[in-house]
Amino acid sequence: MFSDTYKLAVSLNNMAVFEWDIINDKLDYDEKMTQIIQHELPRENLKKHLMKARLVHPENRIEFQNHMNRLLNMKTQRTAPFQDYELEFKVYTRKRYFVWVKMQYRAEFVDGVAQKITGFIRNIDHVRKREAQLKEVMERDAMTGLYSKTHTPYLVNQVVADNSKMNAILVLDLDNFKSVNDKLGHLIGDAVIMDMAMNLRTTFRKTDILGHIGGDEFVVMMNDIKSPEIVVKKCSQLRDTLRKVYTHEDEEVSVSASIGIAISPEHGSNYDLLFSRADAALAESKRQGKDTETIYRDGLENPEHQTADNSELPTQSFRKMLLNPMEYIFQMVFHSKDTSLAVQLLLQIFAKYFKVHRAYVIWHIDGHYWPKILFDYVRGDFKGTELTHDPMLRLQIRKRYRNTKLGRFSECSDTSKLIGRAQQEFERRNIKSYIECAVMDGENFIGCVGFDDCKKSRTWSKEEHEVLFAFSEIMRRFLFGQIYFEMKKRNGRWIL
Repeated sequence: MFSDTYKLAVSLNNMAVFEWDIINDKLDYDEKMTQIIQHELPRENLKKHLMKARLVHPENRIEFQNHMNRLLNMKTQRTAPFQDYELEFKVYTRKRYFVWVKMQYRAEFVDGVAQKITGFIRNIDHVRKREAQLKEVMERDAMTGLYSKTHTPYLVNQVVADNSKMNAILVLDLDNFKSVNDKLGHLIGDAVIMDMAMNLRTTFRKTDILGHIGGDEFVVMMNDIKSPEIVVKKCSQLRDTLRKVYTHEDEEVSVSASIGIAISPEHGSNYDLLFSRADAALAESKRQGKDTETIYRDGLENPEHQTADNSELPTQSFRKMLLNPMEYIFQMVFHSKDTSLAVQLLLQIFAKYFKVHRAYVIWHIDGHYWPKILFDYVRGDFKGTELTHDPMLRLQIRKRYRNTKLGRFSECSDTSKLIGRAQQEFERRNIKSYIECAVMDGENFIGCVGFDDCKKSRTWSKEEHEVLFAFSEIMRRFLFGQIYFEMKKRNGRWIL
């Protein structure tokens, strides 16, 4: 059907060419089509396959089916014999993931009925991903992943434009944050900021707007609320999660949050006015002694707002950690003034980001099954690692270690599918899914870092594997000895 010159031209442009004889329901296409779609398409009886559209991503399937249905079943009064169309959608590839493609074609009509279509399909996945990345860069704060300082006002203004609903805008900042940077180091300060961002995610609804506007300052828009009392209750809940004391060399740094609240439409119907009044309420919270929330009222002083100095924060970000976890974890622990505190904060961040219920670092004494829990962080009302990861469970986990391209892992996506003693041990400890990466000294197993999910089965992602491997490598190369001596210095009874 297609000449060699024609096929070469479209191939050089990374296109596949096809022709569908609709009347006889026969499809012809070149070899490039199989490379792009990664499936052999049926060359006959195409109509029934198109209407099922099983290769099309569920998000695009209805649109694709409606498009093809209109083309095949409409009878128009058009006088022109041709009509051009284009459609972008995701297709399912043989490697079990979806790629974006763009289909452009010309339909030939006779008496208003489609007879034949000829067109191209091009893989545009890289274009779509690049567009998504650029959009995310513009909309998201690089450090926390929350909405950016410039995009937050846009989203808030869209919400408050509807005066029929009550909304609340919250302006928050951390009390004593400068002391964290001064006494514990900027990278610990960085981790505290990211921890606050993830606490915001777990406290508020997915429909609420969460923004990081600079330094240690955040904005939250709670939309469609029933009463201001609900906002106050939510603020109290958030403050409870943010109230912490960090200790370093006999010095304590207390961190808490102060919050200012403005209600729309009562206190304003645009971002600038609402922010100004919430910021005035925040200043009142500070005057009252911090660690509280205040709803704006007439008469509150409204000082000129000054965003926190970004120079207090390093350029490190959690997103950079996901791109290069080894470098990030290394920088985090070695540029902090307290290695143990840095590791504990990292576990806390990982647990919240990956939504696991237990994150831990275990040292296996002399390579035996008896575990020494160096660090753990538990989310929710679950038992700590010391109670759950006893020698019996450790034995079951150790049996399942396997070498992978990335490292030595033991993992299970669904512990209920294990058999015999293994299934019983995990069920007794309420661990639905787990993943561990070994810390190896040559051929010797000396410890591990791991995650437990105590609520549901899950498939462990590439990101989770990479983070655990990076953590295990840092522990192996540098930290086990250093942390041991730090802990021994603090507690002389901790002796191997």
